[in-house]
Amino acid sequence: MIIDISEALLDLGLSGSATDEERAIVSASIRRAESSVRRYLGYDPASSTRTEYYPQQHMSLNNDSFVFEATDTVAYKRGLSTGATSELIIRHLPIRSVTTLHIDYDGRSGTRSGAFGTETLKVEGTDYWPNYDGVDDDGNNVCRDGIIRSQGLWPTTPGTVKLVYVAGYTQKEFHGQSAIVDATPILEAIVNETVRRAKGVLVRKKQTGAGFAPGLITSESLGDYSYSVDGSSANTLSGNQYDLASDTKERLCDFANWGYVIGG
Repeated sequence: MIIDISEALLDLGLSGSATDEERAIVSASIRRAESSVRRYLGYDPASSTRTEYYPQQHMSLNNDSFVFEATDTVAYKRGLSTGATSELIIRHLPIRSVTTLHIDYDGRSGTRSGAFGTETLKVEGTDYWPNYDGVDDDGNNVCRDGIIRSQGLWPTTPGTVKLVYVAGYTQKEFHGQSAIVDATPILEAIVNETVRRAKGVLVRKKQTGAGFAPGLITSESLGDYSYSVDGSSANTLSGNQYDLASDTKERLCDFANWGYVIGG
């Protein structure tokens, strides 16, 4: 998880008094919130090493144009695609480093025996280069747009490029402890969505008389104690459990990988 339960409990006013049931509700809300944020962004923003195969969509071919690609032992006749490009859009952002990149025109996403052998390994800075646009606190390169450029055109058949790379943000960057890379809007979005979902459950719990939980009480009485909850506010807090609030989307907009979502 990107956020710790203590961060959500603090915003809910339950940091020192949460019951086991309330902690379970908040934990489930964190999972839902992080899942919704990942869907909106189009990737998992937590730093990790990933192995992926590209391209992930087949381009239409221009059958009048072909090029030949050759290894030491095999030559391939490859049709040029109308969508062929020198830019490969990677799913997870930001790219921090490329561990290895292989191109095998019969790679079949790694399912063929012997695919992506050492002879298919490409060299960063010679055959390809991420579009690095900055550095982090340690002076390491950062590619925020997720684009890797090629000396020529990238293959157009899905699964012909094997990429092992490191991408995402660190806990320091999520928590505003980096002087250069600021990912705090993502953390704030997840906390806010967690609180919204948790309050929705707790408000409904209160409405059913199942016990006390934080909520928007509009009236109370002392004799035979009773209360009422503002319905529209409760709906705002709970909302669609699989959607995001508009202010959350505003926070996340600058981090979404629109290039991959639209055409990656």
